[in-house]
Amino acid sequence: MRRVEFNVTDKNELTKLLGEMSYGTLCFNDEPFPYMTPVNFIYYENSICFHGAMSGRKYELSLKNKRGSFSVVEERAFLPSYFTSELACSATQFFASAFLEGELSLVEDSLKKARILDILMKKYQPEGKYLDIEQNLEKYLPVLSKTAVFELQISSWSLKIKAGQNGKNF
Repeated sequence: MRRVEFNVTDKNELTKLLGEMSYGTLCFNDEPFPYMTPVNFIYYENSICFHGAMSGRKYELSLKNKRGSFSVVEERAFLPSYFTSELACSATQFFASAFLEGELSLVEDSLKKARILDILMKKYQPEGKYLDIEQNLEKYLPVLSKTAVFELQISSWSLKIKAGQNGKNF
């Protein structure tokens, strides 16, 4: 990382950021251009997990090339230039961003798929009001057989947080 003062190596900070973010961007190698797509996700057992259709570009690329990358960015604050100077170049953005790389696979085990989808539901619909997927596996089996659950097993990550570390006037 070029700006070492923004580098964060505490994995708890990474876990916290991933737990707070509602979507991230998944990137695949493809020709002639990389392919990126936003996905809802969970951080689970050192993996980024998400779901999708068992067809389409994301699915096909996951079978073709097992390597992928993933990023999230949390905007924290924009500081206009007029806070510190009349020059436009003094404007800045405070943020947290994570970049992860790893091996992508499809989750085949129905129980693990149910567990991951249930955790996704708890993240995005915390008020509940649905039948627990893991506990009602038999009722969900027809849907699970048509749903792809992907797992990006993280092999490397970086976390960058800019929060005024190099500010002179704030």
